[in-house]
Amino acid sequence: MHRGQALGLGLLIGLLVGCATDKPVRTMAWLDRWRPFHGPAAADVIQVEVSLVERPPGDDFINRELWTLADEQIVPLERKAVLEENGFHVGQLGGNTPAGLLTLLTSEQSNVNPRRLFVHSGQPTRVVLGPTAPVFAFQVQQDAEPATISLEKAQCAFQMTATLTSDGHTRLQFAPQIRHGDKTLAPRPAADGSGFILQEDWPTQSFASLAWEVTLGANQYVVVGARSDRPDTLGYQCFVRRQEAVPVQRLLVIRTWRLAAPPPAALVADSADEDPSLSQAPPLALQAAWTKARGSQP
Repeated sequence: MHRGQALGLGLLIGLLVGCATDKPVRTMAWLDRWRPFHGPAAADVIQVEVSLVERPPGDDFINRELWTLADEQIVPLERKAVLEENGFHVGQLGGNTPAGLLTLLTSEQSNVNPRRLFVHSGQPTRVVLGPTAPVFAFQVQQDAEPATISLEKAQCAFQMTATLTSDGHTRLQFAPQIRHGDKTLAPRPAADGSGFILQEDWPTQSFASLAWEVTLGANQYVVVGARSDRPDTLGYQCFVRRQEAVPVQRLLVIRTWRLAAPPPAALVADSADEDPSLSQAPPLALQAAWTKARGSQP
């Protein structure tokens, strides 16, 4: 049997095995996410610490106290009004980590799955805001009139793009998006031009008109949550999930680092999709504690 025929037969068998089980088919598309960096490209790598804090809905700290400590003027007033109208609450924290947030970040009960991502400057990354909901209904105001949308098998996320700035800061751009429906395996050209790969794909609804950006320096966080007075909106429904087995309200906490040295090549994602199953140790929680103790960047 020729080598090409053998490879084709192997791929067919792999697909059939995947169809015969409940496990997803992992193709070269998954392996391709973790291609090594080469040469000076590693200098543009940003370390992004991501925590999705979980509290009971209506929790006093993440709904009120936190926002008295955060700077909400980091988003221009016109953009801030649009975000608030759609249920999103955005702020920045700097200096020593507030005691209440530090407690949440260092608790395994509230900070269940902290992640450390290594991304290229300018590389979009999908940051997931919670599990898939069987039915997800919300209102969104993008133009003059609000629209009511209902999606099945929906998962909220931000498409986040981190970019290094010339003055030593990191600019973060966020755009809400929702994956929904059933995934498919679609053939796509390989990045190296060697042929085609099978890549997972979902229908995705993006909300570019609700995008915003913030700029972070050393020891600064961006926090994103829900406005409790906008219960029917996209932002509220993304972060407050009363339909889950245990009702929960989430708060997204992000901090970034410019690396003095390139990370191990195997850890750097070259993909537009975050994979929480590839999480590293809980760095953001530990670094928050270090910052509190030292009062400076570790």
